[in-house]
Amino acid sequence: MAVATTRAAEKPPLNHPLMAVSNGCFVETVAFLDHWKQDKGGETWARMLQWGAKPEDEVPIGHAVAICESAGALWCWDINHGWRRLPADPGQRENVDVVAAPILAKYPKTTARYPTYRFDFPQAASATPPAAQPANPNHALRDASIVGAQLARTRPVNVVRFSHGSGEEKRESAAAVFVFHGRYCIYVPEIGTVPFRTRGSVENLQLIQQALRRMFPGVGAVRKL
Repeated sequence: MAVATTRAAEKPPLNHPLMAVSNGCFVETVAFLDHWKQDKGGETWARMLQWGAKPEDEVPIGHAVAICESAGALWCWDINHGWRRLPADPGQRENVDVVAAPILAKYPKTTARYPTYRFDFPQAASATPPAAQPANPNHALRDASIVGAQLARTRPVNVVRFSHGSGEEKRESAAAVFVFHGRYCIYVPEIGTVPFRTRGSVENLQLIQQALRRMFPGVGAVRKL
C-alpha cells in the first residue's frame, strides 16, 4: 500500500497541452489553472507563481509557473521544464519564498526578484468568444487569437489588431485582453503579458489603445480581430 501511494504521488496530476505561443508563460499558466480548476474542482489549491517584477508593476513579468497541491504533495508546472514534485511541505504552500526556492534554482542565470502568487477570481465565459486562427500567416495575429479563444472559456476576452512603429519598422500585431487576479492583462506575442492597474471593460477599444501606447511607440487604430 505504501509503495502504491508513493507511486501515485510521483505521477504528474494532470495532462495539460501547451498552446505553444510566443512569450506565453503567463497566458499558458492561466490556461493551465483554468484546466486544473475544471478537472480538479474549484476548491483545490492552485496558484500562479511569477517573478521578475513587483506585483504592482506594469511591465512584462520575468516568468510564471503554476503551483498546485495534489495527493499530499506540492507540484510545479512550468512551460520550460514540465512537471516537478516540490520538496516543500504542503503546510508551507502559502510561504512563497519556501515554495519558490527549488523552482528558481532551475534559473541560475536569472535574477529572480519579487516571487509572488497570483490567482483568478470567479468570472463568466465570454458571451462571444474570439475564434482561434492557427493558420494565420501573421504570427502575432495567430498567437493572440489562439490565446483569446482558449482563455475565453472561463472569462471575458477581447482579441484586437493594431499597428505600431513607423516607416519601414511599422508592423501589424495583435493582443488578447483579459482580466486575471483583478488586473487588466494584455498579451502581445512580441513581448508577453503586461498586467495593468487600469480597470474597465475588455471591450473598451479606447482603453486598450491607451494601454498599448504604453507598451509600444506609434500605436495606431485598434480594432477587433
